[in-house]
Amino acid sequence: MPSYTTADIRNVLISGHGGSGKTTLVDAMLFASGAVNRKGSVTDGSSFSDFEKEEKEHGHSIFSCVLHCDHQGKRINFIDAPGSPDLVGAAYAAMPAVETVACVVNAQNGIEVVTRRVMEAAKERNLPRAIIINKIDMPEIDLESLVSRIQDTFGAECLPINLPSDGGKKVVECLLGSEGASDFDTVKRCHAAILDQIVEMDENLMEKYLGGDEPDFSALHPAFEKAMDEAHVVPILFTDAKAGVGVMELLDAIVKHFPSPLEGNLRPFVYGEGEDEKPFPYNGDPNRPLLAHVFKVTTDPFVGKLAIFRVHQGKCSGQSQIYIGHNKKTIKLGHVFHLQGKEHKEADFVIAGDIGAVAKIEDLHTNDVLHDDHALDSVHLKPQVFPTPMYGLAITPKARGDETKLSVQLSKIAEEDPTFKWHTDRQTHEVVINGLGEMHLRLVLERLGNRGLHVDTKPPKIAYRETIQTKSEGHHRHKKQTGGAGQFGEVYLRIEPMERGGGFEFVDEIFGGAIPGQFVPAIEKGVRELLDQGAIAGYPLQDVRVIVYDGKHHPVDSKEVAFKTAGKYAFKDAVLKAKPVLLEPIVNMEVTVPEDKMGTITGDLSGKRGRIQGQDFIGGGMAMVKAQAPLSEVMQYQSQLKSVTGGQGSFAMEFSHYEPVPPQVQQMIAAQYKPKAEEE
Repeated sequence: MPSYTTADIRNVLISGHGGSGKTTLVDAMLFASGAVNRKGSVTDGSSFSDFEKEEKEHGHSIFSCVLHCDHQGKRINFIDAPGSPDLVGAAYAAMPAVETVACVVNAQNGIEVVTRRVMEAAKERNLPRAIIINKIDMPEIDLESLVSRIQDTFGAECLPINLPSDGGKKVVECLLGSEGASDFDTVKRCHAAILDQIVEMDENLMEKYLGGDEPDFSALHPAFEKAMDEAHVVPILFTDAKAGVGVMELLDAIVKHFPSPLEGNLRPFVYGEGEDEKPFPYNGDPNRPLLAHVFKVTTDPFVGKLAIFRVHQGKCSGQSQIYIGHNKKTIKLGHVFHLQGKEHKEADFVIAGDIGAVAKIEDLHTNDVLHDDHALDSVHLKPQVFPTPMYGLAITPKARGDETKLSVQLSKIAEEDPTFKWHTDRQTHEVVINGLGEMHLRLVLERLGNRGLHVDTKPPKIAYRETIQTKSEGHHRHKKQTGGAGQFGEVYLRIEPMERGGGFEFVDEIFGGAIPGQFVPAIEKGVRELLDQGAIAGYPLQDVRVIVYDGKHHPVDSKEVAFKTAGKYAFKDAVLKAKPVLLEPIVNMEVTVPEDKMGTITGDLSGKRGRIQGQDFIGGGMAMVKAQAPLSEVMQYQSQLKSVTGGQGSFAMEFSHYEPVPPQVQQMIAAQYKPKAEEE
């Protein structure tokens, strides 16, 4: 067994916007704690976190990475997540594995796009948060103003537990002490502010505090931890990772104040399905049945497939016989590892609260639940919500015969990255890949190249959809006589629009045996075929309810193929009468630009059919514009923004919803599809 217990573990996700110094901070903490004998550097490619080939070439994190250190007898597991808006899915995927999300903020750049998104995602997932203001030695920074903006953005519960001092050369404690000089504010006032917030969590503590007693660490910790759990306190800490300022104090704060697996909020495990789904009340007892969750799968060049998991209850070893979800067949783990970046150290046990990995088990996939008790067969983690990948490219392998190899590699990447999707277009037979942005897909193509697969690309595709606006009826009789047995099937159906996002519903209202039951699945198959192909421009249909209510059959000539064809064309007949409309994806945009360019940007977005949602001056001479715009209008926005702002602007976008395209745009897109329809 390891030398530490579940109560000694701290699991922390280190996240934030690119350029905030997250990875440098993790490298600094590993070195300061003695976990490694040299200080890693992103700049020279020696970082313990950014060890992949692509990360060294680009000079920033691309994948999440698991590392650990021991400090004051406690085990700290870090997950270092990439900071690009295109790669934010890696941070979201790691959240079920941790008790605390620590968001690193660049002292000079302040609150950026990924800062907001990670803080909001952690709050939605009921995870305690902390904010680490890094690079406090940068010139011309206003830390007091930054703290004020953080409180305005994320709430008054964001309070410093230490403060920079001596011009950013050291930090001074203000949670457990009230003495000392600081670069802004006063230690005494900050000490009083944080105590006022914490003592509200404990009536006895509040009574003593109001009576004049100064609480010590042992009295404060339970109330502080509870305040973090309930988002009543979001501690702010200061560091300069490069110079090592505040790094040891940050390690001290993590082990003293951040929740352990026994103290943090439970992850949303449930058992049962549908309406019978209920929360599953697990606990961190290592002697109870195993409950572990695979939160990341990756391919290691030396050990092959590597599944990284968090143990939430029980323990496991290389000898453990485990089940994967509903699977009734046991699997022996063989070897379990603790990870230190690219290094794998074999572990005797991975106990409750700890993070481990297992290699070479092909049946293990992201989001699988591992257990060793049939009573836990139906236990699963509630599905996470990830940004929808809307940016698309059509790709074809350069080398003949690489199609199968390409599909295998794309499937592996899709499993490793929850915000990457791919499919084969039914109309064009092209392979289409989708990601969160241009950089995201460029990195995917690099990974394919590093795995020996080179592809040609075509311009981005827009994921249009089709739907209907009114109710209508459709009918088709399929009759074919070719000598011998013929084909006969006749179908009457109704269709009606569903609310946006409703998907598809097939309803069987056939009475009196007008169509025998064995042919109804064939009708649905024909309907679904048109659902995929579309009726007006070749894009998938959605938000439609189809009700089959009547038809005719022939005792000899009726076959499944006849009713499949009749169902498809009856559906098409109904769709064309139901005011079909093309839907386009609308994205939410956050555009950060110099203040003097804000008018230019708002005008430009309005010209792209964009709707301005708000404008905000965020300090440092920068402003943020929030808008919604059709994806088709902003696919190439990166190069346009760079041109307008001289490279000073940045933006992030994520899928919001679908809405109808203007009639003239629909006519143009439908006209492009007609020649293909006629060929068929």
